Amino acid sequence: MKVSTRTEYGVRILVTLARSVDEGCQSVGEIARREKLPHAYCEHIIGDLRRAELVTATRGQRGGYRLARPAAEIAMADVVRALEGPILEMPCAGVDDFEHCDRPQPCSVHEAFQRVYESLSSSLTATTLAEVAAGTGGPPYPHEVRRRRMAGATRHTGEARNA
Repeated sequence: MKVSTRTEYGVRILVTLARSVDEGCQSVGEIARREKLPHAYCEHIIGDLRRAELVTATRGQRGGYRLARPAAEIAMADVVRALEGPILEMPCAGVDDFEHCDRPQPCSVHEAFQRVYESLSSSLTATTLAEVAAGTGGPPYPHEVRRRRMAGATRHTGEARNA
């Protein structure tokens, strides 16, 4: 499973809101500045988080965004579904499970991917935004550093496969 930039940024936005709950509403500009994210992209992601009822908006001079409910009540599964859709998408699967397979007999990989789905879903459901926000992560890597790290990881993975 690959975690998209969209989901990473969405989690970072939510973590920022969780950590600043005592400060009141946060503007998109403030969130983008704190997390070093593109302002326009933050607006789109926050729109999706609002539609999923994970954040609320307040208009006015002191307006901005805040969590719709306590961070301890927001499961990471809810965040991933809000930003990515189904946790594990297979052609034969339903949105939330593999029980909607329309084949008369499950295929050879059905059971294996059912276990993968259940494991991911269980882990993400058991992990709350409060737990993630309690982490000690520092500021994000600049884009160039991230690209170099990703290129190195890809190269390393390719070498491991060839060995």
